[in-house]
Amino acid sequence: MSTEEQDEFKKKLEALKPKKKKLEVAEGLLSDAKSYEGKLMAVQIIAERERDRVVLLFKKMLQPVPEVVKPKEPPRAAPPPPKKKGFFGKK
Repeated sequence: MSTEEQDEFKKKLEALKPKKKKLEVAEGLLSDAKSYEGKLMAVQIIAERERDRVVLLFKKMLQPVPEVVKPKEPPRAAPPPPKKKGFFGKK
């Protein structure tokens, strides 16, 4: 294939790729809501319009978090016993 054919092929591929959808909800919808009910309605609107994204979000939230295995520390040596003093506390 020549470089011209490759360029044409790449352009056709790019045209056929699905384009990313932008969020169809107004940007200030949540921040402009004054009350709890208003924020709740905004979340409901977002969930209705972006159903697939919400489902994926909940699936990620429900997956268990993998535990990080910490390497075992080698046993520490016992501290040396204290030095004994003489009978009356003197050396």
